[in-house]
Amino acid sequence: MDRRRFISIAGGAGLGILLPYAVYRSLSYGFGGLRVGVKDYEKFGPEAALRAIAPVDQFYITSSHGEPAVDVNKWSLTIDGLVDEPLHFNYDDIRKLSPYETTLTLECISNEIAGGLIDTADWRGTLLRPLLERAALKSNAKYAILYAAEGYTTGHTLQRLMRDGNFLAYDMDGEPLNRIHGFPLRVLMPGIYGMKMPKWLTRIELVDKDHLGYWEWMGWSNTGERQLQSVIDDPREKAQIAGQSFVISGWAVTNNVGVAKVEISTDGGGSWNPCQIFSNPKPSQVWAFWRYVWANPPRGKHEIQVRATDANGKLQTASKSGEWPDGATGYHTVGVEVL
Repeated sequence: MDRRRFISIAGGAGLGILLPYAVYRSLSYGFGGLRVGVKDYEKFGPEAALRAIAPVDQFYITSSHGEPAVDVNKWSLTIDGLVDEPLHFNYDDIRKLSPYETTLTLECISNEIAGGLIDTADWRGTLLRPLLERAALKSNAKYAILYAAEGYTTGHTLQRLMRDGNFLAYDMDGEPLNRIHGFPLRVLMPGIYGMKMPKWLTRIELVDKDHLGYWEWMGWSNTGERQLQSVIDDPREKAQIAGQSFVISGWAVTNNVGVAKVEISTDGGGSWNPCQIFSNPKPSQVWAFWRYVWANPPRGKHEIQVRATDANGKLQTASKSGEWPDGATGYHTVGVEVL
């Protein structure tokens, strides 16, 4: 077994277990970790998902090289490489650019099914594409390397980087980014996992060939496109329920395509019933909240499963996989007992 293959397997075997704590840290803060009930947001109506904002101090955190304390007076962002007009910005320059505000759900690629490394926040920054166009990219620019202040790198095809919704964020939930969430600047790209969106961004270099970043070199996905997934938030595993009807609720999320349909099975996958998506204001950016009224549930033990379909008609895969290398897949299953 060659060294590259060994590192790939080690990198996927369990972050924070085979890798030193100082190299990778994963704190399970977030919607899934805190288990805030989706039912709590039904009363807010169609904009419910936009209200499911995690407080900054509870937003999930992952890092690979530690969390640098960047001196904003010495910090700058450079866009260079295969460009005709290299650009350099200090912090004040960035904040003077045309503002862009949106709500976005972020998720770590190492998040297990129904795990806690996923959260939603309000973001403010500036769109990335106008800056790339301003730099006047050369015809042979095909790929971009993104650099972070602490030494982390990742890369994107130029086509992926130029999508309209990608932006550089400097505010989170109405306040400047704090240190652990990427102050002074981070890149955000709807529909991909967090490992492809560096915090503490310092440079975007345009090149003519692919680049394997830190986690990609260990075998993790080089595209980072988020898997289509759905999660049961209520009831919980081993719950005991009673009554003539019971509301099952949860959330679903995917990449830029968006969630179009969610279905529930109360008999272990034998049959499927459509759910109501009661909150999906920005289907390609924000998780969709769903609910299903289970009428006259028969007594006994039941296995509840959920699955989603995206806007292209792609059904979520039932095949179970671990988080490595492309993000976890499989149906979320909860066992309950009806009294």
